[in-house]
Amino acid sequence: MKSYLTRPQVRKNVSWLLFFVLLLLSSWLSISCGGKKQPAADSRTQVATKIPDRLPVRIADGTNKEVLVMTLGDIKTPLADGTFYPVEDRIVLNNGQEINDYFKTKLGIKFYRPLDKSIFPLPPSGWCTWYYYYGEVNQEEVEKNAVWLARNLKDYGLKYCQLDDGWQGRSLGSPVDYRDWSNVNQRFSKGLDSLARFIKGQGLVPGLWLAPHGQSNEEVVKASRAFLLTPDGQSPSSTWEGKFLLDPSKPEALSYLTELFTKLSADWGFEYFKIDGQPIVVDEYRQKQQFMASPGDPEQLYRRTLETIRQAIGPNRFLLCCWGTPLEGAGIFNGSRTGGDIVPAWEGFQVAAEATMKYYFLHNIVWYSDPDVMLVRYPLTQDMARAWASLQGLTGQALMASDRMYDLPADRVEILKRVYPAVDIRPLDLFPASRFKKIWDLKINHLGRQYDVVGCFNYDQTQSQGLEVKWADLGLEDNARYHIYDFWNKDYLGCVEKGIYVTIPPAGVRVLTLVKDNGQPQLISTSRHITQGWVDLESLAYEPENRVVRGRSRVIKGDPYELRFAFPRNERYLRIRRVEAPGYNFSLENHDGWATVTLSSQSNDTVSWEVYFEAGDVYNYPARTPAGLKAEIRSLNKVRLDWQPLYYLNAGYFIYLNGQPYLYTPVNCGELSGLNPDEDYLVEVKGAWLDGSTSEKAASLQLRLSTALPAEVYLSDLEPQYLVSDWGSPRMNRSAAGTQLKIGDRTYRSGIGTNARSEAVFDLGGIFKTFESEVGLDAASGGQGSVELKLFGDTKLLWKSELVKGRAPARKVRVKISGVKELRLVVEDGGDGPRSDLADWAEARVRK
Repeated sequence: MKSYLTRPQVRKNVSWLLFFVLLLLSSWLSISCGGKKQPAADSRTQVATKIPDRLPVRIADGTNKEVLVMTLGDIKTPLADGTFYPVEDRIVLNNGQEINDYFKTKLGIKFYRPLDKSIFPLPPSGWCTWYYYYGEVNQEEVEKNAVWLARNLKDYGLKYCQLDDGWQGRSLGSPVDYRDWSNVNQRFSKGLDSLARFIKGQGLVPGLWLAPHGQSNEEVVKASRAFLLTPDGQSPSSTWEGKFLLDPSKPEALSYLTELFTKLSADWGFEYFKIDGQPIVVDEYRQKQQFMASPGDPEQLYRRTLETIRQAIGPNRFLLCCWGTPLEGAGIFNGSRTGGDIVPAWEGFQVAAEATMKYYFLHNIVWYSDPDVMLVRYPLTQDMARAWASLQGLTGQALMASDRMYDLPADRVEILKRVYPAVDIRPLDLFPASRFKKIWDLKINHLGRQYDVVGCFNYDQTQSQGLEVKWADLGLEDNARYHIYDFWNKDYLGCVEKGIYVTIPPAGVRVLTLVKDNGQPQLISTSRHITQGWVDLESLAYEPENRVVRGRSRVIKGDPYELRFAFPRNERYLRIRRVEAPGYNFSLENHDGWATVTLSSQSNDTVSWEVYFEAGDVYNYPARTPAGLKAEIRSLNKVRLDWQPLYYLNAGYFIYLNGQPYLYTPVNCGELSGLNPDEDYLVEVKGAWLDGSTSEKAASLQLRLSTALPAEVYLSDLEPQYLVSDWGSPRMNRSAAGTQLKIGDRTYRSGIGTNARSEAVFDLGGIFKTFESEVGLDAASGGQGSVELKLFGDTKLLWKSELVKGRAPARKVRVKISGVKELRLVVEDGGDGPRSDLADWAEARVRK
């Protein structure tokens, strides 16, 4: 077609066209961005693909040994002992001292090298079949769960759908009989390649479990010529790993692994591999050298098998080792389990907590640590489910659910949504912990917001517990005011100095967010994730002249997104005047001293929002004086305080020690710790109001621990400094099995029931002269087991038993302990394993 436009006319029309395009683009940007110029996305949205060149580090506990510290973002804290340089494996302490080869020599990680995050910048977040279906899994159930995961948790960051044990040819009998990776169980008649395609079709990544070093099919063993054999053709290594074990010194073994993993990855389509029983493999290679074709260093031979697997699957597929902690695979594995198998009960949570205490120092530095899966289903209570989710969310370890997902009630799904995905958290504490720590402090620096998310754990299933959370113990400013927000209970607890006394339900957790009061309206929490801003908040700014907070947040369709604001303690009268979030529904609520805005979206989107504040009304109530103050001695440096609850309205209480503020408590009880038993103390309690005002008068008492104690004290009436066991849970006045204490034919009302190996440590303050007890194996051992008991005073061995076995009657112990400040009761395994080693320190007591 011929054009009738002259060149000037063409230029003129092009100019008008360009003008309208720019006008439309400008209008679109104005609508989508709320009419405001948006800042560039924060660099945090670009996930770190390498470990920082330097990291803050603690190499030992601080004053409060109950504190475990994690970091997220660029953290600076006075708790740090120095700086760790991961590439050099070197620590420079604050005093200038250097520690070279820290992981290799101090922590015993022989093959240490920094985690390569270039392909997997974050720990895996997904689902595993094992802890619901165990070996009785089938394709239909996996597919149902995959569909549910894609619909309900994929938007929250869940990525992996992993098939565990039970897919292979045979699933009956003992494990040694069904380690055949050449056949697929008839329950997967469509083939595992079909399952992998189905999972990918849901937008998820398929994962697969196996124990590749073992084999139970004798035909495969004969054909491959890759396994350890005795001269007469028998297996010298029949273990959980399989009836036969690969000979790592044979080229045929490496060819076997290459062929196997090429089939599983390239042919079947799996992209995540969990290889099990690895510590067994290493131990067998150490012990079965004589059956190898070419014996060599067992650890290097083992690593050669891992490198072969890695070459077969390539760098873009995730490799997780399992069952125990095979440190010999460091530098090859992307991740590793760090403990035993969990169970669907509180004891399962404790398995995960123990793995975290022992090996969290490896996480996000050597590999992504995996304390095993998280369960939230019944019979776990909601408090237990929250505690398990908090363990995962606050540490950033590998996050795998393992319930029948489409059966979960809404309240349990809600818990899962608040911890997916695992984020880039790593330890400040580069050392193993010898106790179940109760205060887990995650320090976060994001968009100029520096705040702490603190998990307060109660490991006791039988009773609630109180816990002192002191700002100084967390490296915060002792006399500064901090806003406190209760994440799981969605409640603002106030703004106080010094710290807070927290009550925790049995087998439960309280997660508190601490934000320093800066004298302005502050965003103190968001609802999307337990990190409260890290995964959702893209920008944040406050304009004091207009009293407006502006931000930009990523939201998930159908998930109400809540912004929580707190006001300065001396400006509690503030309130939200209006909210702007063009194109989105919102609601707001004003409370005394804080407020919330809830945004909702019908799609996954990024929302620009503005919240305007103004002066409002405020209600004050005069603080009243409490009465009936009492002190109960819990140990030689700690007392519990109780008083009558105030009849009148109040916002809690402030505790004072020798005239100085000590701690805030929202309830009519509290604790004092770190006391000297030979000093006199004046203890006072005043009623408090939201503005920090207190009653004019106080309930008070005088206290001196050494004189308040009776002449004889049972250790079960004192709170130990710590009480830990490698197997089971020690208990006061019950056996470790939960039964009445019984040694031989005699039962006891008081004492400490433990299991090997265990330690119970008490602070005695040097004021007692004698220790007495009756010791032995508890009747719940069933006449089995053997133990050795030891008593230490200030690290010195004071007494030890002979080997205690079977149903022997109790042995009486009487030991002089004059001047002993720390008394340690130890139970060790007698050499036959810890499972039946239920030992009792019956009627354990000290005398002045």
